[in-house]
Amino acid sequence: MHRLAFALVAFLTFSDIPSAVRQYRMFADAYDRQRNSDPAGAARGYAELLARHPAGFFRNEALFDLALIHQGQKQPQQASTIYAGLLQVKGPIGVNAAYNQGNIIASQAFTNPKAADYPARLRNALAFYRRALTGDPGHADARVNYEIVLRALRTIEPPRPASGGGEGAGSPGTRPQQQGLSSDVSNLVLGNARQDEGQMMRKYFRPAAPRQIPKEEKEW
Repeated sequence: MHRLAFALVAFLTFSDIPSAVRQYRMFADAYDRQRNSDPAGAARGYAELLARHPAGFFRNEALFDLALIHQGQKQPQQASTIYAGLLQVKGPIGVNAAYNQGNIIASQAFTNPKAADYPARLRNALAFYRRALTGDPGHADARVNYEIVLRALRTIEPPRPASGGGEGAGSPGTRPQQQGLSSDVSNLVLGNARQDEGQMMRKYFRPAAPRQIPKEEKEW
């Protein structure tokens, strides 16, 4: 029995262990399908796991990975709905749910920069990146994407001059900019992004990867 098994046993009664093993095997099978380019099979596996064990041990992981599949299959509304339900989860799942939610909104905004709600979408994306950075200040992808979206917003809404203490409405990037993304790096990122908007979205607004399962944890 490997590391995950020991972790589960520590919190389970003897009668719970068979169910935990079944849930893990269902999750691992769906994850393998997802990793091996079978999103439809993976989605079925996660959906079956969630239907059989709606409050199971792998609920949040299965929901997150199911949202990733929807996002990868160009189904942003379904993905966004799932991420919204994971925002309160502590740790990487909650952080990356906020990050991916920001990516969905930013990608939709950049698809139609002439839309009336373009500025509002950019501000909404920034809010989710801030949320991700609050949970994980070292989230490099969130910092980069925050900088891209913030600079896009400032091209149409220049920041207002500081009028006193605190973080005003005209300086939404104060906290994340202090997280350590240098101006040279951010200028390079933005310059590259401007060359090809489609490439920018593919490179910088990719969702966070699904949970990795160490190989030695897969066997019981």
